[in-house]
Amino acid sequence: MRKLLFILFLVQFFLHPNNFDLINSKKNVFESGLVLVQLKNGLHFLEEEEEVQKELVIAIHGGGTLGYEWVYPLNQLNSERARVAFFRWNPISATCAHDELRYLKSFLDNTSSQYEKITILGHSLGGILLARLIEDLEINKPLEAHIIASPLKGIEPTNSLCDYQPPVKVSNNIVLYEWRTQKNLDGIFMALPYDPQIVEIENSNVTRLPEKYKENKLGHNWSISWVVDKISD
Repeated sequence: MRKLLFILFLVQFFLHPNNFDLINSKKNVFESGLVLVQLKNGLHFLEEEEEVQKELVIAIHGGGTLGYEWVYPLNQLNSERARVAFFRWNPISATCAHDELRYLKSFLDNTSSQYEKITILGHSLGGILLARLIEDLEINKPLEAHIIASPLKGIEPTNSLCDYQPPVKVSNNIVLYEWRTQKNLDGIFMALPYDPQIVEIENSNVTRLPEKYKENKLGHNWSISWVVDKISD
């Protein structure tokens, strides 16, 4: 099964080798975002492979994405040494993301050896998927995980239907960063009686984001751009 998943990934990659060119050819960020959301489920490299690329960067979107919130961050993450990929998935599904977890673990198991470093960013529900991935991931390369504006405490009915438990640790070789928005400024979380971002994960590095980003209210979607600017300095 793991080999089959990897073969399917390779086929998908060769069908979409130049997504960055297509994304950046659009007239505005909203049209560019549609390029991302129209991708089929799975992992998509956004550019062709080059020998100098020693870092793998994977972006995992949240629920109900329109893609535009990732356009600027993906371009910022795209450096000469980094190969950037976008993971398209359905955050709300009857399988409770078990298939997606197997897919990502299989991919990392088959490809991590060719990179010196791996960075994965998960936004909103994508952060929950990332947290579940790194809790028991066996990997022999340094991996940075950035969980951004994510309701790690869980949400209903997913908690009950999928028997979800908030993560409490990460595997060896993994450094975790949690980036939490201010609840009262986050349009997804502000109406909740509690802050679903707050959990206790062993050895996690937690940062509470400021109120503004480039004169914009730093809410749910702007959080990705703020974090990417921070880690790209």
